[in-house]
Amino acid sequence: MGDWFLQHGIELAAFVFTLVGWVFEHRSSKEQNRKRKEDIRLLREQLDSLQRQADALEEQTAMQRADHDRPPFSDAEWVRGSLRRVRIEGSRPVHVESAAPKEDTYLFRLKTRLPDDFVPNETIEYVINGPGPVEFLWRWADEPNMPLRKVRKVAYKPE
Repeated sequence: MGDWFLQHGIELAAFVFTLVGWVFEHRSSKEQNRKRKEDIRLLREQLDSLQRQADALEEQTAMQRADHDRPPFSDAEWVRGSLRRVRIEGSRPVHVESAAPKEDTYLFRLKTRLPDDFVPNETIEYVINGPGPVEFLWRWADEPNMPLRKVRKVAYKPE
C-alpha cells in the first residue's frame, strides 16, 4: 500500500489541489458575476436616466421650436377711438411687408411705416373704421429668403 501512495500520491495531491482550485475559482467567479450584475444594474439605471433626459430635451426643443416658429403678433389692442395696435412678440426680429384690412373698409391707414423690420415689443399702429380683421404679410427678419406668410389679426372691439 505504501508503494501505491508513493506511486499515486502526487496524482492524489494534484487532484486535491485541483479540487481546491476549482472551489476557489467557483467562489471567485460567483463574486465576479455578482459584481457584473450590479454593474449592469447601475448601467441600466444610468441609461434610463439618460433616456429620460433625452426625452425631456426633445420635448423642450419641440416647445422652443413651436414658440420660435409661431406668428409673432399679439392680438390687436384698442388704443383710443379708431386707433389699434399689434405688438411683436417672441424672441426673433420680424420683417413686416404690408398690412391691409381683410374686408373692404372706407377707412384704413397705417400709423407705422411699412415695410420695415421690428424687434420684439415694438408695435404696429393703424386706424380702421370698425373691428374688422387686418392681414399682415411677414417673414422672419433673419431669414431673407423665407417666403412671406399671411397672418390675420382681429381688431379689438371696445365694449
